[in-house]
Amino acid sequence: MAVKKHELVHDNRNQLDLQALEQYIQLMNDQTNYKPPPQELVKNCQDIVKCLARASGNEEQLWTLLQTVEEYLLRIVNTVHSSIRHEIVTAILDKFYTFISDPQSDACPATSVVLIVLDCSDTEGTLSAARWLVQQGDNGPAGAGLRASLSCLYCWLYEWHGTPALGDWVMAFIKALEENERFDILIEVSVDNLGRLFLALDDPVTLRQSVADVIFHVLASLRESTDAFNRIAPHIGRVLANLATDSGQWSRQLLQNLVDILTATVDGLVDSLKGEAQDMFKDKYQDVILCLERHMASRGCRFLQQTPWRARNVCLTSVNTHAPMRKVGLLNLGNTCYMNSVMQALLVTRQFSTHVVLKMTAVPYWSKMGILFGKMMHSITTKLNPDEFFAVVKPPFFTRDNQHDSSEFLGYLFELLQSYEHCSDLNFDYSRPAVLSSHSRLRIVSQPALQGQASQSTSTDVNDNSEPASTRRSASPRPGSSAAGSSSSGQKRVSPDKEYVPLKKRMRMNESAFLRRDSFIDNMFGGVLLTRVECTTCHSSSLSRDVFRDLQLAFPDKPEGWQHTVQSLLEYYCSKESLTDENQYQCRDCGVLRDAERSVLIETTPKYLILVLKNFKTVVNRFEPKLQVQTKLMHTMYHNHTITLPTVRSQAVHSSYTLYAAVIHAGTTLDSGHYYTLAKDKDQWHMYNDDVVSASDEAQLNSLNRSSTPYILFYRRTDIEEGTTPSMEELPPKVQESVMSHNKHYVETVRKMRLTRP
Repeated sequence: MAVKKHELVHDNRNQLDLQALEQYIQLMNDQTNYKPPPQELVKNCQDIVKCLARASGNEEQLWTLLQTVEEYLLRIVNTVHSSIRHEIVTAILDKFYTFISDPQSDACPATSVVLIVLDCSDTEGTLSAARWLVQQGDNGPAGAGLRASLSCLYCWLYEWHGTPALGDWVMAFIKALEENERFDILIEVSVDNLGRLFLALDDPVTLRQSVADVIFHVLASLRESTDAFNRIAPHIGRVLANLATDSGQWSRQLLQNLVDILTATVDGLVDSLKGEAQDMFKDKYQDVILCLERHMASRGCRFLQQTPWRARNVCLTSVNTHAPMRKVGLLNLGNTCYMNSVMQALLVTRQFSTHVVLKMTAVPYWSKMGILFGKMMHSITTKLNPDEFFAVVKPPFFTRDNQHDSSEFLGYLFELLQSYEHCSDLNFDYSRPAVLSSHSRLRIVSQPALQGQASQSTSTDVNDNSEPASTRRSASPRPGSSAAGSSSSGQKRVSPDKEYVPLKKRMRMNESAFLRRDSFIDNMFGGVLLTRVECTTCHSSSLSRDVFRDLQLAFPDKPEGWQHTVQSLLEYYCSKESLTDENQYQCRDCGVLRDAERSVLIETTPKYLILVLKNFKTVVNRFEPKLQVQTKLMHTMYHNHTITLPTVRSQAVHSSYTLYAAVIHAGTTLDSGHYYTLAKDKDQWHMYNDDVVSASDEAQLNSLNRSSTPYILFYRRTDIEEGTTPSMEELPPKVQESVMSHNKHYVETVRKMRLTRP
């Protein structure tokens, strides 16, 4: 092989010799057993992109050259070792983007032939490549590179017919911009090019299906834009007439789609106007309206199912800070749905997840969570493997491949994070068991004794100093927990011999601070309960304060068919409770056991309120009392989307909350079933069912089947702003590198799967 790279360009002038390019590639194609060294191969492919970008001529003039280039590129990507295939394709796409993103480059449309390295029949693979380019190009001021790229692709779409895959690639690029909510770019560039795109429908003979799909997608997405309608209005009559005169199936299909979209556009614009403005619009476009009325609009147009593009109020000099519309699921690694569901809820707790990603990259365990969150925010795939994170945070008492309790996992995770939030991740050894610091474990408040307390505690709210805090087990009855105890549906607070006590951090009344001010966990999720016990004889009372990160809500005894609500369970939790018989109160003033009343109020409200509904209870076997069975309470329940916490008067202004996430338990038994999450992000609800994510709505929470019961409810205080997802550029270098590496690995995996197909 004596062909040298410099022979592609004349030595004495900066002009392309297309004949030399064709000869070089043809020579390479003839030598099927020879391939240049990897680095030279990558450079050759980049030079091919450069030469094509500087070429001139139409499809007929460049036909032979393009066939030769396609043959060469296909042979390369199908025969090189996978270790360099990704490098070659990435280099080609990177050089390709360099030309289309430069508004001064005037790149030849023939450059699009290099897209042959992508299999456009593999929609996910093409979309992942487009996502990668959008992510790479979202660095310039106001997305200037993305604007230039989309404009260039639109121009090629109506000027060039020599690349069959061009329409599929343009559609993928548009969808990648949609996923990143770059609607400002989509609207501006699409409106500017809409007139020429629309006229492509005037020639159905040369119009490809993929190009038509792009045009209809853009038209439907701009159906709320008066400016866009103004651009095409002068041409509507002629295009409709030309399509109507052709009786072919393809023209009829184009005509029907166009009539459907334009009719919906006109109807929407008319409805958005009132009075004189509406009359002026009808007068201005009277001919268009009459023309559309001659055709029968249908309601089955698939393009009208998509949401119209709506511009955001963004600063044009800043980078994009909007969250991608794409939602990422988590793979189930063997009954890990109890962890997946919790992580999805924490991700949409935006103040929390943003802090973790931006501020905690050098903290043990937090850094692992930050990398997982970063991938969930900016992955170009829709499925993630969370094994690296779960391997270090899974509670040691949880067994692999067994279903466990999502609430118990959440409680342990908070304890773990708080224990290490002021440590350094430098050279941290994750192979050693985690050590929970003493201040993050359960501590008991000293309170007046109740009857029988000398032998054992009879209330979860009352101290038994003989019992070490570390023996208190987690939370109330929980689905899927191998360690959870029983619950009584009619009791607000149940004795430890019947139920495990939640892992709530408690502090003494004489301590100056109840919530750790240096703890981000407490700052986000911590609140303070004020418990009052009043003697019914002398009316003296005692107060105690408990720090909580969740409230465990039991169900009162009610007739069958009674509809409980979250609000009623909260009020029941805080209502007065009689302490009588074995639960009598040791009154200090009376000096003897007395009947008493106990009540609870929220003294300090958390920013994010977590409620756990006690959906299980223990039933004793009639014939064998030692055999106890856990049964699920499937009460009729209304899950309020807005609640008010019973608080002390000083906290009344911060007592209102709105629901934004719920972990659901599907199943009828304690040790089985499945967890998934319903969550709202940017006013849109989604269902996160492990690696499958689908759109949902808030009404679904109250229309679940009987065995699917909301278990953990996440509420946001109404004075707390939701916050936005950090952009890729805002991520710390460590997180950026991890996300980019993950995305590149995914692209390579997709290509490898495609190339190994039979």
